[in-house]
Amino acid sequence: MHTVRSAASDTTGALTLYLEDPSNLGHTTAIRPATSTRPPRSSSPLSDLISRADLATTRVIKIDVEGAEAAAIRGRLPALPYLRADAELVVEVTPRLRAKQGESAAAIIATLRTHGFHPYTLTNDYDPATYPRAMRGPQPPIRCTTTPKDMTDLVFAHTDATSLPLAP
Repeated sequence: MHTVRSAASDTTGALTLYLEDPSNLGHTTAIRPATSTRPPRSSSPLSDLISRADLATTRVIKIDVEGAEAAAIRGRLPALPYLRADAELVVEVTPRLRAKQGESAAAIIATLRTHGFHPYTLTNDYDPATYPRAMRGPQPPIRCTTTPKDMTDLVFAHTDATSLPLAP
């Protein structure tokens, strides 16, 4: 495993990032809020950031980009054929932020479906107090049958089932 210091997007260039809540660095976003700006960062499509050899051995890719999911996925599309057959994409979908950009969670799901991925909902109530309990008794991701209306973690897999098995 290695770290790449770049924003994953659908274009190569500089990306302005915004810090919506200075007390939560995890809520840095590419969607302009009413508050502070962070210095621009380089951005590139995933296929430019990670080698084909690394993609071929990658089991899970997590996308948590506070509203810029569609751009990150568009940038990832050329890399999808190089992923191993059991690779899964975990995507935090935030419909409210998607709508600000004229995009939707449904479009993200449809795009990945056309590439053979099935969506599953990963249980997450986003309350840190519940995380220890969830770690002790994780729930398997369940097939996503409706477009999420609220922030939701989705797992995209080539597996076609009602739920995904938990890793041993």
